[in-house]
Amino acid sequence: MNKIDSPYTVSVYPIEQEPGVWFATYLINEYRDGTERILANVSMRHNVHGTEALATNAARVAGRAAIARLAPHHKN
Repeated sequence: MNKIDSPYTVSVYPIEQEPGVWFATYLINEYRDGTERILANVSMRHNVHGTEALATNAARVAGRAAIARLAPHHKN
């Protein structure tokens, strides 16, 4: 089992706008002291994809980048 040092997680939700047009959405959560707090809910409608998998990957990459920027600034 891997130890997770970060209290942040990213959840991805690809959304099909119309047949064959997908956009990425991600949610960043912080888990601290037994509670969960939503820090960001982002829809990337400006960047559409042809498949669900591509939209999922785009959301995952963007969410992880957002966490990397957030982590140094958001200490307890």
